[in-house]
Amino acid sequence: MHLLFIYGDLRIGEKAEVLRKESTSIDEQVWIRGKLFDRNGVPYLVDDPEALTYGELVEINDEKLVELDNQLNCSRSTVSVLSSTNDQYEAFIYKEKADIEDKLEEVPFGDWKVYRYLKNETLYYFAYGSCMDDNRFKMANVDQYFTSIAGKGVVENYGFRFTRSSEDGGKADIIVSQMEKVEGVVYKVPLEAIDYLYKREGVYSKRYRPTVITLALNYGVEVEGLTFVSVEKDKETKPTERYANEILRGAADILSPSYVARIRSHINHLLN
Repeated sequence: MHLLFIYGDLRIGEKAEVLRKESTSIDEQVWIRGKLFDRNGVPYLVDDPEALTYGELVEINDEKLVELDNQLNCSRSTVSVLSSTNDQYEAFIYKEKADIEDKLEEVPFGDWKVYRYLKNETLYYFAYGSCMDDNRFKMANVDQYFTSIAGKGVVENYGFRFTRSSEDGGKADIIVSQMEKVEGVVYKVPLEAIDYLYKREGVYSKRYRPTVITLALNYGVEVEGLTFVSVEKDKETKPTERYANEILRGAADILSPSYVARIRSHINHLLN
């Protein structure tokens, strides 16, 4: 078996569906050193020790590796892959070959999947922390962006934590964790809501980063949605009571009673 770091079109659409059936996901929140560009609609990666490109680590067999070698017009090499759990892997990577005359546009925040997702006019936004509560939307006069609620969303193989520390207590975060699941409120938002969310989540100051994950809605349909994860994972610290109350208030009417009870118990454990 072989480890493969995927960061471009192998994570999107039909190619992703095929690969998902023939591979095992190890961690979908990993990164490498390098700067990602859009080369006429194709992801193009440039070596850069100061930049990060985000993607997914998958495991594939010999047969699939040979198949990809034949299908992709790319060079295959090895790369060091880093994860939020401080694990480091050596994996294969495919890189597009560039033409000197190609026009390159930098991909914001080094995530091709997010970059492509934001081409849509209407988006699903998965809120699992204080954004489940709409009070601050109203205070910021942006509540008109968050009136369409698709219902409860469930993300498999993630766990809810307070792993972003701040001067104002621990902040909500999700981490890759097999056999766990996270529930949240799914909003259907216009593209205009993104700037507010980026500012509120501290994306521009590198506190959180956007990522696209698969959500199961409460009527059984799977969709892709935007959410935010902390850039630096710290040891869990207790949230302020005000912040914890925002989370619980937002969760009360939409999330399952058993899940709300679980996060309430987790918060009480940290507070006490």
